[in-house]
Amino acid sequence: MILPHKNLTLLSAICLLLTLSACGGGDVESNPPQQQDPGSDVYTGPAPATEDIQKYKVSLWDNISGQNRCGACHTEGNQAPYFASRENVNDAYAATNPLVDLTDPAASRLVEKVAGGHNCWLDSDSACGETMTSWIKLWADERVSSANTIELTSPVIREPGASKSFPDDSGLFSQHVYPIVSQYCSDCHNESATFAQSPFFASNDINQAYESAKNVINIDEPTQSRLVVRLGSEFHNCWTNCQENSNEMLAGITAMSDAIEVDEISPDMVVSKSLRLTDGITASSGGRFETDVIALYQFKTGEGAIAYDTSGIAPEANLSLTGDVEWLGSWGLSFTNGKAQASTANSKKLHDLITSTGEFSIEAWVTPNNVTQEGPARIVSYSAGDDARNFTLGQTQYNYDFMLRTESSTVNGEPALSTPDADEVLQATLQHVVLTYNATQGRRIYVNGNLIDAVDEDIAPLASWDDSFALILGREASNQHVWQGDIRLLAIYNRVLEQEQISQNYDVGVGEKFFLLFSVSHLIDLPETYVMFEVSQFDNYSYLFTGASLVNINGTPVADNFDMRGIRLGINGKESAQGQAYSNVDLTIDSGQEIAEPMPISALGTIIGLEKGASQGEFFLTFEQIGEHENVRVPGVVITPEELPASTETSHIGLRNFAEINHTMSELTGVAQQNTKVFDTYELVKRQLPSVENIDTFISAQQMGVTQLAIAYCDVAIDDNTIRTAWFPDVDFSLAPADALNAAQRPALLNPLINQLMPLSLATQPDATAVYDELDSLVSHLSVCGTNCNAERTQTIAKASCAAVLASAVMLIQ
Repeated sequence: MILPHKNLTLLSAICLLLTLSACGGGDVESNPPQQQDPGSDVYTGPAPATEDIQKYKVSLWDNISGQNRCGACHTEGNQAPYFASRENVNDAYAATNPLVDLTDPAASRLVEKVAGGHNCWLDSDSACGETMTSWIKLWADERVSSANTIELTSPVIREPGASKSFPDDSGLFSQHVYPIVSQYCSDCHNESATFAQSPFFASNDINQAYESAKNVINIDEPTQSRLVVRLGSEFHNCWTNCQENSNEMLAGITAMSDAIEVDEISPDMVVSKSLRLTDGITASSGGRFETDVIALYQFKTGEGAIAYDTSGIAPEANLSLTGDVEWLGSWGLSFTNGKAQASTANSKKLHDLITSTGEFSIEAWVTPNNVTQEGPARIVSYSAGDDARNFTLGQTQYNYDFMLRTESSTVNGEPALSTPDADEVLQATLQHVVLTYNATQGRRIYVNGNLIDAVDEDIAPLASWDDSFALILGREASNQHVWQGDIRLLAIYNRVLEQEQISQNYDVGVGEKFFLLFSVSHLIDLPETYVMFEVSQFDNYSYLFTGASLVNINGTPVADNFDMRGIRLGINGKESAQGQAYSNVDLTIDSGQEIAEPMPISALGTIIGLEKGASQGEFFLTFEQIGEHENVRVPGVVITPEELPASTETSHIGLRNFAEINHTMSELTGVAQQNTKVFDTYELVKRQLPSVENIDTFISAQQMGVTQLAIAYCDVAIDDNTIRTAWFPDVDFSLAPADALNAAQRPALLNPLINQLMPLSLATQPDATAVYDELDSLVSHLSVCGTNCNAERTQTIAKASCAAVLASAVMLIQ
């Protein structure tokens, strides 16, 4: 087996340019400042009569009483109640009290009104609601309940009905709907558009377009499709006449729906009643600790090009989304190759409020896409480019990195505090990460509520932070150091969070969660009895089910014992093809069993595929047996495979291990293994390199380690005048690449390079001519570089070409 040298070539070259070439740095993009707090109205009325009224004024009244918010209507002589009165803040206080719930701010009438669209001052009603909630929390302070009591109530009873499901392939969508959206919606809902806006249902990739469109198409009720409603009722970007355009879209979706067969529930199944996700009871294990929060992103908007800061602390550092960033239906942002950036003007509040206390915390719920990202890849950064920052939360493979500018660090916040390599703390799953700093304890990192054993050896006060930097998620201001993954919540505080507060927020969890109560009363003859799950939309493709339990909300104990066996999750008329973790449940519920409080059935959690979206998907449960009802399931026939004779033969092709790789690169380049740069890189990536020669064990992370080591060897070799002159006697490295590496001169670089690094002519290695053509294309591309094409770049291109060959299968395979 030979690894494809083309892919390794490009990977090596890209990594080399990120590491060596002058593409780092870059300026912070200064996005237009977002709307500021009203400052045109100056209060001249009576002073607040009490301490609580003063707190009300500063926290809530100052924010809502301006002419561009509630003060435009709710003042004397206009619209009652006069809670925005500018004549007397004490009267406004009295008028406001009936409109707020200080123990549960989110339940306040003020929140309900603006979240419902009543005079919202932002483009997002939900963001207005969250911001209003934050202002009320600031006023309420210690009166906010820290634990919410969940009251279980009877859900909507739905009979599991016939349903349609989206086909696996995109054929019908491509035939009936895609021609419309690709023609009229691609200026925005295409990832390559100038102002790209998710969902990308007009993507050039038909499969991605189809997956995105599933969330805005209702195949059971086409008239309720978001694509239809946006045109017909909301007049969103119509291309001619809105009603005609809506009818055209409806006709396409209807034609698609008519061609999809109905999923009928088998009459043999023993089924519960059904529910949609939105029929559930909102679940929360308690209140979050958010005292001293100065920026808060809960990502509840779900669409658009702005993620709102709903901390209530002015100015709002709202994030503008650019590049490949997608909203998560479960609240959050998914980063592939994009970023979310606040303006420098509004990011300045981080500088001002953190430097005033000399301490801070960063809290984030993140899901890295993989454990191979390098850089560090930037998850959250308050910075201006590759080599200047105030702070950064980053990822390097299995590690979280905390870079911070202090009096003992560089301007780039180095050395970073990182989680221990051997512990592999960072995993490609949902994790709660908290960074804290003060001048006494230094930097600390908490993951999933636990303090990580990583000691800050360079504790020092904050240095002179730069207030012109910007808060950025997903990559650096220079657009380098891309991070791939999901961010479900981000909160920044200007105080250190204590262990108890961190644990509290971890226990609360993240995202929108529901208790779904599936009625089984008709199966066991016990009214108001339910099998309950905690359910959330895990990402844009799946639902998470956890906490299976049995409960009677009337508090009635079990009258007669019954068996419960083989629970399966059903969705849209059929049992799910994935995630049947409860099929092995086998319980006997005894008579007299108290189930007023949920009785656990299983401690397992599972994921099933998302098909129609939270508002359309219909869930139900099936049972092999519950009470007297039984569905006899015939086990599948196990086909025994034919026995194959044992063989002691092994592959004649394998990998070089870490020591062999290092020795081979040294021999090929003539650079000593003891060279400081090479030795340091080898020690850094040694554990990442292959440890066994079995080629079946090779993974992409190992290739990244090989590439890093190759870059180090080539960097030293090309910088060495003796080695460089011996390799390339006919290349003039004092010239810019346009002259030194033009088509006529290029063989003087490539032929010696190939001869040096591919000295053997093996039948199983890549063809030298093909390698030459690949390198020729690479050098030709890298030589076109605008104003940056100086002589130094000629040497950098030589290093890139060297690493492309040295890190390829030519060296690695033996």
